Amino acid sequence: MHMARQEPGNPHVSAIAEQLGISASTVSKVINGRPGVAAKTRRRVEKALADQGYAHPLVSTKIAQTIELVVDYIANNGTIEMIRYASKWALDAGLALTVTQTDHQRRAEECLRGIIDRNPLGVITQMSSIDQKGKNVLKARGIPLVAVDPVDLVNDEDMSITLDNWTGGYQAAKCLLDAGHRRIGVIAGPANVQSAQARLAGYRAALAAIGASLPSSMVLQGDYLPDRGYQAACDLLDRAHPPTAILACNDLTAVNIYRAARERGLEPGQDLSVVGFDNVYPSSYLMPALTTVDQPFDLMARMAVGMILDARQGKEFQRHVVMPTRLVSRHSVVNLTHASHLQSESRVQEAAQ
Repeated sequence: MHMARQEPGNPHVSAIAEQLGISASTVSKVINGRPGVAAKTRRRVEKALADQGYAHPLVSTKIAQTIELVVDYIANNGTIEMIRYASKWALDAGLALTVTQTDHQRRAEECLRGIIDRNPLGVITQMSSIDQKGKNVLKARGIPLVAVDPVDLVNDEDMSITLDNWTGGYQAAKCLLDAGHRRIGVIAGPANVQSAQARLAGYRAALAAIGASLPSSMVLQGDYLPDRGYQAACDLLDRAHPPTAILACNDLTAVNIYRAARERGLEPGQDLSVVGFDNVYPSSYLMPALTTVDQPFDLMARMAVGMILDARQGKEFQRHVVMPTRLVSRHSVVNLTHASHLQSESRVQEAAQ
């Protein structure tokens, strides 16, 4: 007697059923999208299929006319802009937008289960990540996934929209260097986030281009959120030889540099130069208005929605896109080459004493 050979990526229904202690008909219902299976059991079957590399999309009885936007948290650091524009472009396509927070990845698995239950038209992640098992589950359900500003490296088969963070960092640092600054502090983004490391590399490259360097003591770790940015700014400004300028990993950090400076009698744009990153509210409304690097959130959201629609329709399209950056010059950078501002450096040092 000859046993039927199991093809790679297509496990036997009976084997999955035995593994989970359920009937083969239940597994078959999940694969074919039929009703009559409890949500918890359906998720167990889908996970087992994904773990064993099930290669064919799972059939669904109904695809929700929504796009799911997954973020680790919501703050005024780009996530709000993405929500605004993704909802706009989803609505233009006749779709709704659902926003899911993973609570800094602490509830990532729970969020993924919710996405599977809702069965959206597609998923967009922003500064968040779905692990390979999660990607396999989405793939098995035929749900397209687009990573915007991905945290980790992406594979060829993934879909991604990435900002040219390195060039943005270079532009920000060059702006300060052209204004005569050499003692520059940096409040960097999270060490485990690709965008933050690319921006930091861009800062370093701009200094290297003029034969200068960025001492490690002048680079403090932030996390794109207010508290650590504020503490880092206090640390830099309280030194015996504080920086004349600070590069902020994002605009939210820059707002807290302004706060720390004013607490020490320093006026941003006069006694201390600050450059942000993102160009989100309230950067243009600060006093002085913040010089920053613009992220084209509108275009990024439009492209992400378009990728999902193209994937659903089986169209050919570019799966990986890198978006350009643009420096927006406002009034937060002091030009030290102008005689009227030569006293700026001494005032910063006086405030630190």
